[in-house]
Amino acid sequence: MEGSERPRKRIVVHQENAQQDALLEMAFLIDTDVLIDISRGSGAAADFVDGLTGDVFIARISAMELIIGARDRCDQDVIEKFISLFQFAELSEVIGQDAYARAKRYSKSHGLTLADALIAATAMTNDFTLTSRNEKHFRPISGLKFLRADY
Repeated sequence: MEGSERPRKRIVVHQENAQQDALLEMAFLIDTDVLIDISRGSGAAADFVDGLTGDVFIARISAMELIIGARDRCDQDVIEKFISLFQFAELSEVIGQDAYARAKRYSKSHGLTLADALIAATAMTNDFTLTSRNEKHFRPISGLKFLRADY
């Protein structure tokens, strides 16, 4: 929608050692479910992401999930163009170690998957706020900054 201004969402974060109700500009990590919705043409999902203040990233593991889920090479090419629009949060040794620890802690008790462990570790290592519709997947992870994608 060219020419129209979309309202920007402000996230209120309560932190120790910070002024109460301080408005902070954050960096966000967009979960695979939101990316899938956008890639399938959800204007509401795209508007939600456009409305985030701060930098927006996707995890390398999310890009891999999208590529693996492609129906064919043509679909892969479309996905590659789509994900190139985002900044990537790359995997690292620290993220791998953190994901391993979370998998050990949460996989049996809460069903945490490999991809979700890596996405959560990517968000936490980079001090990003994870944005997803799948609150149930991430709720048990203590210390994870989370914003439910309500669209």
